[in-house]
Amino acid sequence: MATRILVIDDEPVICRLIEYQLGGAGYEVTAYQRGHDALLALADEVPDLILLDVMMPGISGWDLCRQIRASSPVPIIMLTAKHGDDDVITGLMSGADDYVGKPFSADALIARIEAVLRRSRRANDRRRPTPVSLARVEPAPAPVAAAPAPGSAAPRAGRPLVSETTPVADRRPRLGPLLAEARRQRRLSLHDAGEICGVRWEFLQAIEREQFSYVPRDELRHALRAYSALLDVDLGPYLGRGGSRRRRVPGALPLTVGVVAVLAMVLVVVILVL
Repeated sequence: MATRILVIDDEPVICRLIEYQLGGAGYEVTAYQRGHDALLALADEVPDLILLDVMMPGISGWDLCRQIRASSPVPIIMLTAKHGDDDVITGLMSGADDYVGKPFSADALIARIEAVLRRSRRANDRRRPTPVSLARVEPAPAPVAAAPAPGSAAPRAGRPLVSETTPVADRRPRLGPLLAEARRQRRLSLHDAGEICGVRWEFLQAIEREQFSYVPRDELRHALRAYSALLDVDLGPYLGRGGSRRRRVPGALPLTVGVVAVLAMVLVVVILVL
């Protein structure tokens, strides 16, 4: 299977040139000129490597790199006409694996691509678990089912055993994954969602990961309400609505009623004295 490379560059000439050069070298190349379109494509299928331009309209290549790196370890090579050390450091700190300056030759670009792919494959091999010899694995003993108590009905096969006494709040899905799934169903990137609801996409990412301490306290409630309204997710069960109300003590009078009674008694005493 051919190596799949995703090119993100706003210059059509550069996209066609890279498609021609890498396609002739045996790579499967797909090019996008808008970062938002590329993010939507990445939600459906992750390529083997990304070539990403720095100077992009709407969202910079650095921000796009950080957003991709937050959810995927796919190798990224930055393409740019900037050669300053600060730009290189910014790109690498954003999560890029390598940096290629424009103009570049096809041979040099392919060499960089192959070097990054080799490092990525070695890293993946190190993360793979060591295979276990089947000859040393002994079958686990079959679990012994506890005998049902006298007079109790045996549970039906194929049904999960859920206690009827489990609180409803404990059965609800986690808020972060629920919001992330709702966003993916609407085919929105974090950047798009942030622009629509007026919240920084980094805050939305922290909310989806349930890292609420990353969002300033005075902005967290607004971000949650705006994001849930955009995705049509009910926040009521997560904000404590519908919870148990404070029970009143039987026979206790409200404070206002007590004050009125005291004032009335004082008024009666004054009238009698006069």
